Amino acid sequence: MAVEWYVLIDVYSLSISHHRQAALMNIRQIRHFVAVLEHGSVLGAARAIHISQPALSKSITNLEAELGVPLLERRPRGVSPTVYGAAFLKHARLTLNQTEQARAEIEALKAGQLGHLRLGVANFAISILPEVLSRLLASRPGLSVDIIDGTYEGLAELLREGAIDAFVSGLPPLHQVEGLIHEELQGTEFVRVCRPGYQPFCQRDLALRAMSGARWILPNRPRAILDLWELAFHEARLVPPKPALVSGSMMFIKGMLLAGDFLTVLPRDIVAREVKEGGLVAHQLPGPYGQVMEGIVYRADGTSPPALFALIESIKEESRQATSTATSQPSRPRRRKAVR
Repeated sequence: MAVEWYVLIDVYSLSISHHRQAALMNIRQIRHFVAVLEHGSVLGAARAIHISQPALSKSITNLEAELGVPLLERRPRGVSPTVYGAAFLKHARLTLNQTEQARAEIEALKAGQLGHLRLGVANFAISILPEVLSRLLASRPGLSVDIIDGTYEGLAELLREGAIDAFVSGLPPLHQVEGLIHEELQGTEFVRVCRPGYQPFCQRDLALRAMSGARWILPNRPRAILDLWELAFHEARLVPPKPALVSGSMMFIKGMLLAGDFLTVLPRDIVAREVKEGGLVAHQLPGPYGQVMEGIVYRADGTSPPALFALIESIKEESRQATSTATSQPSRPRRRKAVR
């Protein structure tokens, strides 16, 4: 007989009732509810999960009866969540993801493995990460890692839903997602970049006010770059100029810089080859806006796998060694904070 999984849902916490009460439902009903919304209709979900349409409809109806509210709006061309359904959907996805994670960890333990980590990676995420992961995997036989690519915003949503355990990214100084721990690990130097003939913006000493007249190209990944750029202008009591082009492709941005007169901000390492060959020039940004903090983000209210903290310590150690070799000075302490 299959083991039945149950989840206790606190109806009061979902603002469904003014009186504290609880509804007992099985994980199958939760899967049915999520499937219907993901496929947009009861019929589509029934076909996808191999269940009869009447049985699926009854499962959803029973779930609504237990919660005492309508979860779905039925329409001729499909379904959409009610305000209660939208609230319940976030918790339902987190429940399903955590259930699958628990099942996977148990299977890993049965197979003699040491653990599994689902890690998101955003643009400009900690350049030493591949080397750190390589050493960590070599030192912990049986450890496995899934890498999921994305933006800060997209990975933050996956993290809140429980689809990943953590992600590494440039940390936005202004627009950080609430309820997540943003642990700073290292800084990345950002420079203003253009081709040598773009006057006067290729000059070494240039005030921020003078940069307002440039044709800007800006990367939209990660959000930390846009935050830093806007913050620099606002702090100087200047209106940030409207970019001529915004792109998530670093290769495309570099191609535009080499082909025409544009100015941008990029990590120094990204353009090191082009600067060395003379195709581009790169200079420090004025003021305290030449560095984006990179770090790792994870849930403040969740149970994280031990492999996550082993990875964090490995990154810190690698960063300390790199800083010590480059400057012979101890690295500055990093903040560890949960955004509220």
